[in-house]
Amino acid sequence: MPHIVLVHGAFHGPWCFEPLIAPLRERGLTATTPELPLTSLEEDVAAVRRVLDLLAADRAARGDEAPVLLLGHSYGGAVISAAGEHPLVGRLVLLCALAPDDGEAPNGGPVEIDAPFLAALRGRDDGTLEVDAALAGPLFYPDASPAAAAEAVSKLRAGVTGRPGERIERTAWRRRPTDYVVCAADPILLPQSQRALAARTGAKVHEIPGDHSPFLARPEMLADLLARIAGSA
Repeated sequence: MPHIVLVHGAFHGPWCFEPLIAPLRERGLTATTPELPLTSLEEDVAAVRRVLDLLAADRAARGDEAPVLLLGHSYGGAVISAAGEHPLVGRLVLLCALAPDDGEAPNGGPVEIDAPFLAALRGRDDGTLEVDAALAGPLFYPDASPAAAAEAVSKLRAGVTGRPGERIERTAWRRRPTDYVVCAADPILLPQSQRALAARTGAKVHEIPGDHSPFLARPEMLADLLARIAGSA
């Protein structure tokens, strides 16, 4: 059975993929959802690699040597760009995601973040960032129901997307087959920026309608697409 590792983005956690798990299972995919500490790029990458190590050992014990898909959403794209050379990974999926190249910071490349999202960021005394809860719903989840958006906002947390000076040493999308999923009405990572990032990775590009969080607003549509990607890998 195909397996996909789902890596969340900044301010989120594995909970954000919960609406997607059952639709994936209905389409024959199992999933693992690591939790990033959001303390540094290095520690986030290490968290994903530990999960991949555990998966590799478990699958080897069962005689299953099939590679897995590794998906990164938003900042998670930078994390999988660094972690994706793990030998278990057969294919990368960048979901409205950052895609830094060798030697770049996590937000390297043609990244364009819309001004309202930048204005909603708040610095904390410990050096982390958070998103103003009063503004987060319309930015992250404009297509979700008000109740679902409010619940998701209540789970957001502070963190960082890399520390000053952190760089990607070897980007996995130069060394692994890659798909890029563009969210055509994303109010955070602007769609023209996503298309530019996808073009420079050489990824196979897929475009879906809607906001930055399709796992919440369009889980069935996203599951259909991921099942097609897994089937063609």
